Amino acid sequence: MSEIRGRNWADANARPKSIGLWLSLATGGVSSLVYLLTMATDLTWANFGADGGELITAAVTLGIPHPPGYPTYVVLGKLFSLLPSGTTALRLHLLSALAMATAVAFITTTIYTWTGKHTWSRSAAVAAGLIFAFAPLVWGQALIAEVYALNLAMLAVFIWTLWTKKSPWLSGLFFGLSITTHLTSLLMLPLALALTPRKHWLRLVGGMLIGLVPFLLLPLFANGNSPVIWGDASTLSGWWWLVSGSLYQANLQLPSITELPNQLLHWGQSIGHQFGWFGWLLLIPAIYYAKIDAQRTGWLLITAVFYAIYSIVYQTEDAILYFLPGFMLLMILLSWGLKPFGRWALILPIILLLLNFSAVNLRNQPVSPNKLAVKAMTNMPTDAIVLTPGDRSIFTLWYTQNVDKQRPDLTLVDANLMAFDWYRIRLAEHNPTLQGLDKDDLVRFRQLNGEKRPFCTLSLLNPAEIHCTEAKP
Repeated sequence: MSEIRGRNWADANARPKSIGLWLSLATGGVSSLVYLLTMATDLTWANFGADGGELITAAVTLGIPHPPGYPTYVVLGKLFSLLPSGTTALRLHLLSALAMATAVAFITTTIYTWTGKHTWSRSAAVAAGLIFAFAPLVWGQALIAEVYALNLAMLAVFIWTLWTKKSPWLSGLFFGLSITTHLTSLLMLPLALALTPRKHWLRLVGGMLIGLVPFLLLPLFANGNSPVIWGDASTLSGWWWLVSGSLYQANLQLPSITELPNQLLHWGQSIGHQFGWFGWLLLIPAIYYAKIDAQRTGWLLITAVFYAIYSIVYQTEDAILYFLPGFMLLMILLSWGLKPFGRWALILPIILLLLNFSAVNLRNQPVSPNKLAVKAMTNMPTDAIVLTPGDRSIFTLWYTQNVDKQRPDLTLVDANLMAFDWYRIRLAEHNPTLQGLDKDDLVRFRQLNGEKRPFCTLSLLNPAEIHCTEAKP
């Protein structure tokens, strides 16, 4: 077995590097073109994209979105927001599209490197890369302003460095950067340690620490004037509260015995839908052919299982997205299952493209949330206080007011965020005339401020609900 493995890696290193480069450019180019043709042109809630308004506003104003603060996304988002054309939302959607295309490109070259110098490996690499690109969950995240595409791009580069035996410093760097784009990247640590020689672990850790440096930008952002600043990163405890994601730890809980079967069934159906149940049958020949490199095969499967468990026990409606890195790992492994198909494997992504195009396409979406917000805000009294019921409404209003520059006279207050001391303190700093911010008491807050200013409640859920009262004389 060691002789076979040695010949395999010798062949891999001897092949012309330009072939892998052209294959990756081809898949990255095709996927980016498809993403551009189907990308949302304005703010959207599609594909679990309700956080888009918050993320875009934080990027434009150099703020701090919800934990862990996503500093790498904020910095790159700021750069993309400076592009000269399109809506600001479109520019941040473009960041996701290019990031996902980058992930597709690096998956392709990783597969080509791993499967050896064979004619079939070229077809398998391109087919597997594009199958991943056109899976509905992956495709959907490439079209909206969210963090998952950037996270997959960082992880894809990280995996490529491991497979091609690049410097542990480089592997560690992209591993660290991937953590700054989503904390679930920590699930890759066992894979990183297993595929890095023990004598190079310190270099791997050193590179990871460099990759984590963007987290040090959070205290700087905390001193800015952005309307989107979660927590208090100016203190060590506040900074740790952000980067550790402790706010969401309560979401990690095992389903009850009665709920578990239905949850597993729902999860399995969602994942199976990505390229059909037939596609998962490829796992059997994939494991058979990939046994030539049992260590990598085993750790791919183990790490994918880690992500599967996490996405099942995390209790939110978008938890299925947490499996995306695991799905990417399985796609790398499943590429071996395409070996018997040869060039016919290229038909599979074409089928996926045709089947999913109309369902995923966001180009002609109905009225965007920010346009809905503008309509709702138009008839509000001047200088009104607007109370919102949670993320979807307040995130959209943040975008509408601070990015689209609509109704700067309105004071936005979120009922859920009022539970946090840091939110009320910052709200008081930006709005010195507001009263009743010393504690979380919405009834008292409304009584004290409704006497002097118009007070509105607004929910942007379809249909939008608005209730306003004038200030008492």
